[in-house]
Amino acid sequence: MNKPLQIILAEDHGIVRYGMRLAIEAGHVAHVIAEAANSDELIAAARQYPCDAIVTDLSMPGTRTRDGIALIDRLQRICPGVPIIVVTALRNAAILNKLLAKGVKGVVEKAGGVNELHCALVAAGQGRTYVSPGVEKLLARMNLVGERVGREATLTTAEMEVIRLFAADGLTAAQIAERLNRSVKTVSAHKVRAQHKLGVGTNQELLEYWRAHNNLCS
Repeated sequence: MNKPLQIILAEDHGIVRYGMRLAIEAGHVAHVIAEAANSDELIAAARQYPCDAIVTDLSMPGTRTRDGIALIDRLQRICPGVPIIVVTALRNAAILNKLLAKGVKGVVEKAGGVNELHCALVAAGQGRTYVSPGVEKLLARMNLVGERVGREATLTTAEMEVIRLFAADGLTAAQIAERLNRSVKTVSAHKVRAQHKLGVGTNQELLEYWRAHNNLCS
């Protein structure tokens, strides 16, 4: 029998974290060696404990460390090559696809079955990537399938500029058209194409994606 994976577990809700630990250890493929209740504690644990994998929520409080995609980016710098499994309630396909593009080895939805976390741990131990069926359906619904899964969308300069003015500056299509000296129809077309490439269905999801991207780059 192979030695159980040594896991760092991070989740800000104590009862949920307890349930996740039971689910992780019930399958006998992994053992939790450290727990974290926020992003600061997770970073500290990642620095202190050598581990085989990290299982973490995506949205957690923290006074010194940002959560979300920026947290994943930092963990990958601290623990290069260590598989990261994200357990999340997030339903933004663009952000979930970005996680896969960054090399996250598992995306497990909190609404899924308990066995999904077990499957993700088994896959991580074998060097494979696991995506919950519910997340796969969400990505497919946003046309993120095949080669588009786990690949960063490439936006044109015009598309990126329109998205920036909409998401960061809060301008309407008419205001963006005036700023860029283009027609409203052209601006709207750039926005629609950008949303399709990203896998974003609503303005709110677009704002969420922009904030996640901006936090990562800042």
